[in-house]
Amino acid sequence: MPTVAEVVLFVRAMPIAMAAQGIRERPLPRVLDRVRAMAGRAAVDDAVMAVRAAQRACSRWARWFGGIDTCLTRSLVAGALLARRREVVLHVGFRPTQQGAEAVDGHAWLVVDGVAVELTGLDERGGAPYESTLQLPMS
Repeated sequence: MPTVAEVVLFVRAMPIAMAAQGIRERPLPRVLDRVRAMAGRAAVDDAVMAVRAAQRACSRWARWFGGIDTCLTRSLVAGALLARRREVVLHVGFRPTQQGAEAVDGHAWLVVDGVAVELTGLDERGGAPYESTLQLPMS
C-alpha cells in the first residue's frame, strides 16, 4: 500500500508522464526541456521514490490513455523529479544484438550524483553492456 507521500508524488508525476509522451513527435532535447518545466514544485531528493513514482505514473498513463511506458519515458519522469535537487544526467545507449546491424537494442537510464539508476530492472547479463551514446544533463 503506497504512503501518502508516494500518492502525492504520483499525482505530481502524472503531468510529467504526459509531457514525456511527446517523445513520439518531438526531438528528445525539446521533450527534456518540457518535462523539466512540468516538474515545478515536484522535486524530490530520494532516487528510489522518484523511480517508483515514474514507474507508476508511466505505467498508469499507458494503461489509462494508451501512451507509451518505456525506459525513456520513465527516465524522463524520474529525472525531472530529481533534477532540481540532485545532479542528474540522462543516458541513452545501445548494445550489439545477435540479429545483426538492422536490429537495435537501445536503453535509457539515469546517472544521479555519479551513480547509475536503473528504472527497468534490466538484466545486464542478458547481453553486452549498453554503451552510452548520448548524455543529456537534466539538472
